[in-house]
Amino acid sequence: MLQETMKKITDAESEADEIIRKAKEEADYTVAAAKKEAADMIAAAGSASRESMKSAEGASRSEEEKLTVKAMDIATAEIAHLRERAASMEGEVTSMIIAELVG
Repeated sequence: MLQETMKKITDAESEADEIIRKAKEEADYTVAAAKKEAADMIAAAGSASRESMKSAEGASRSEEEKLTVKAMDIATAEIAHLRERAASMEGEVTSMIIAELVG
């Protein structure tokens, strides 16, 4: 009877060890799967972030180009206006110089 009890205890211990081993394997597998999923999510987020940055950079560059073209148009118009003004004042200045010289 003692031997039977000892055998049952030994069998129960063996069964408990097997259950613990399987639980540890499952836990290790679950942790590894979670780590891989987290790494994949981080990589995907990084990739999406890089794509978003490239898109924003392209939009920013496009906006810069539009502003540069607008500034050039304004500067060109201002130059044309100043040239017209100088041309219209040229006759007056010439008359004033002649009047000073004659006068």
